[in-house]
Amino acid sequence: MSNKSMGIISSMLSAIIYGFTPILARAAFDGGANGITATFFRGLLSIPILFIILKYKKISLSISKDWKEIFVAGVFGISLTSLSLYMSYSYISVSVATTLHFTYPILVSAACAILFKEKMNLWKISALILCSIGIFMFMDHISSFGMKGMALALLSGVTYSLYMICIDKAQLKHIHYFKLTLYLNLLMAVVSGLFGLYTGNLNFSLTPKAWILCAFVSFFTSLGALPLLQQGIKLTGVSTAAILSTLEPITSIILGILILKETVSPLKLFGCSLIIISILLIAKGEGKQDYSDGFLTEKEDIDIET
Repeated sequence: MSNKSMGIISSMLSAIIYGFTPILARAAFDGGANGITATFFRGLLSIPILFIILKYKKISLSISKDWKEIFVAGVFGISLTSLSLYMSYSYISVSVATTLHFTYPILVSAACAILFKEKMNLWKISALILCSIGIFMFMDHISSFGMKGMALALLSGVTYSLYMICIDKAQLKHIHYFKLTLYLNLLMAVVSGLFGLYTGNLNFSLTPKAWILCAFVSFFTSLGALPLLQQGIKLTGVSTAAILSTLEPITSIILGILILKETVSPLKLFGCSLIIISILLIAKGEGKQDYSDGFLTEKEDIDIET
């Protein structure tokens, strides 16, 4: 299998995992958790496992030359994204929050085109348009969510676009994914922990079910979704990975129907169809585009810590 195909599959699997973990996080709210607590435990609980994996693989923990970029990506990217998105679940539904969060593929592609002169071929432009229309179809009526929740979910899209650009343009994608995830999680735990202590919203009095759900969220995102996304960015580029990640709201909608017994309007089903078409378009475009300006081609080799 080619590097591009592996990158596409990695990005899609990451999106599916990210699609069902919000449902687990929201369920933990019923056991005493909140957005800040869920973010704190998402970062904290998987750190020991990541440390053991890195030691077993004999991967150096040194980040002397990349610490500034990791700090920016960890604090202003992944930490603020998780905090704002998880906090929005207290004000609006998970499906609406996830949809608003998905302004980030548009922001990533636009930023890469404007700031880094990244080329946008016809396939990618078409996919971006269809993806945008599809995401719009997911929107509930304006009266069904609060302005605070909407602002938090939109903020998570802005900060997540910063994270994805940092991974790609700051060359953090060349760091071993478990190693990078370890430091991102550490920063997430510190930032959310300090914020929780400052606001008085860091709650440790959780039910056993909530503890288990928080642990699942941490393990699935840290050991699955985040490394897969980093691998997808490494092999396909940040814009493509961002658009492929739109499988996340589809997963949330489907699991919302199956698990939470939510109803889905024909408009949302139409949005699902458009997003699936956009994913097919971007996958087809990957087979035609030569990433000669910095992205990987099938014949390129990447130096990465193993």
